[in-house]
Amino acid sequence: MTHKFDFIGLNTVISEAFKPLHNVTPASARKAGMEAGMKGTTPANCHHSYFSTDELEQEWQRGFKLGKQNREAG
Repeated sequence: MTHKFDFIGLNTVISEAFKPLHNVTPASARKAGMEAGMKGTTPANCHHSYFSTDELEQEWQRGFKLGKQNREAG
């Protein structure tokens, strides 16, 4: 049995995933964290740009905790 692997497709996906997001703010990082806490993590709400500074990462974590609390309360 042979398998073909689409390296070009994989390269495209990786290239898109590692492009930095523009205009990331503490508020947008917190919102992404809340979404991750409530609905689960996705490539969009866990993008590396939300973790590029300590301040953004702290806000993402804060939002994640709030999102989990809301999910468990509802």
